[in-house]
Amino acid sequence: MKTSVIIICFVLSWNLLLPWATAAGATEPTVLASQTGLLMGPAQGVCEVRKLKDDQGITIAVYAKNGNPLWKSEPLGEDDKTFLLGETPTTLALQDLDRDGLPEILVAAFIGPRSSGLYVFRYDASTKGFVAIPCRFPKEGLDRDCLISDVHQASGGDLVMRTDGTAQVLGMIYSENPDEPPTPGLWTFAFQGGAFVHQTTEKLPPPGD
Repeated sequence: MKTSVIIICFVLSWNLLLPWATAAGATEPTVLASQTGLLMGPAQGVCEVRKLKDDQGITIAVYAKNGNPLWKSEPLGEDDKTFLLGETPTTLALQDLDRDGLPEILVAAFIGPRSSGLYVFRYDASTKGFVAIPCRFPKEGLDRDCLISDVHQASGGDLVMRTDGTAQVLGMIYSENPDEPPTPGLWTFAFQGGAFVHQTTEKLPPPGD
């Protein structure tokens, strides 16, 4: 009887330590991609970030070198998505965009039927976790937690991040006149003051022109 009590207490304690542990009856997440790097600084050593998919959608999780879990994101989207880092297609990447010596985590996911998002997470030493770098539209006074495209390209060309922190996003431009159809557009962003700040929006020729 004492043995049973000890086992139950251990399981409860482990789940309290890991609130994102797989619940009973839930399917184990599928690892879609992984990368390693000094994500949390030299003191923590090399960590591994995994892009996961389970019943809740797409998440990323960071693990210590010994396999201990350190942090996990909230669900980022519904399905896997490719983006471009420079000219290279990928779904998960590490790149030091803010030049602080620690790489940021770049990950893309479908966030709706016609839209996808590119998230960039930086390490926050105060919480020992990661926070999303915002996408900022100063004119509109709007911040988003990711770069969003509603024009899908399987190659990843709809969401492009350069190694210098500039980004290009394809999307549809919607007119204030409801009689005018939406037109394709190219949004450019620059990394400034800890955010991806909108610079320009350019109309593109309709497909087939």
